[in-house]
Amino acid sequence: MTDLGILAFGFGAIPVVAILLYNVDRFVLQHREATWGFLSGVIGFLGLSHATSLVLFNHSRFGDAAVATALSFVGLVIGASVAWLVLEGPFIQTEPNRIVWAAVAFVGLHSVGDGLVLGGGFISVIPVVPIDAVTVTATAVHRFLEGCLIIVPAMWAAWRARFTFALLFVSLAAIPATYLPGWVYGAYGPSPLGATLQLAIPTLLAAIEATFGLLLFVRAFLPIASADRGSRWPAWTAIGFIAIGLVHFLVE
Repeated sequence: MTDLGILAFGFGAIPVVAILLYNVDRFVLQHREATWGFLSGVIGFLGLSHATSLVLFNHSRFGDAAVATALSFVGLVIGASVAWLVLEGPFIQTEPNRIVWAAVAFVGLHSVGDGLVLGGGFISVIPVVPIDAVTVTATAVHRFLEGCLIIVPAMWAAWRARFTFALLFVSLAAIPATYLPGWVYGAYGPSPLGATLQLAIPTLLAAIEATFGLLLFVRAFLPIASADRGSRWPAWTAIGFIAIGLVHFLVE
């Protein structure tokens, strides 16, 4: 499992590099339509498209449709409820800080999901995780953009770089997540319970991420991108969506 450990650490640590954006913070803040529009497209893909498609794909793989539906429904409700509490609840007082913490939670959720995918590729005797220049580069871009989802709101909220840097370590949640599929297989093997857990865990997590990402998209990123009533933010949103989609086409 040494190879998996090295990959997991690199995978989890890449978003931390996004702290370098603080070197061009003035540029980022002055181009709100482009920055927030682009990241809106990224969230739109990760939450609304990618996570939801995983829920639907795994739904068809369950042996019991009722269990699959109930699990997905519970995940969707949890994601929406937690997102509402963070973005609208009484726990965080100021609007910019709410968006920062919501972005941190979203990146943490997505990092766990990414870790599960990476770890799942090491269950078989021969790992099925492709490692080549294209895959590594696309993965680095993918994870860097996830770090940007935290950095840009933190800049907007006037957070100092050293405090924001600490938030980026939420991406390290991918590291323990990579070992979970192997632990489940080691504990239950190819039994029906083991197979169900291998499906249920990522399905529940993806459902939570889907509705959490939906509310983060419509309540936080998109309104800020369109706040100046300009005409460029829809184009930048589409560019962000296409860009992160292309990255996933190269990885998956």
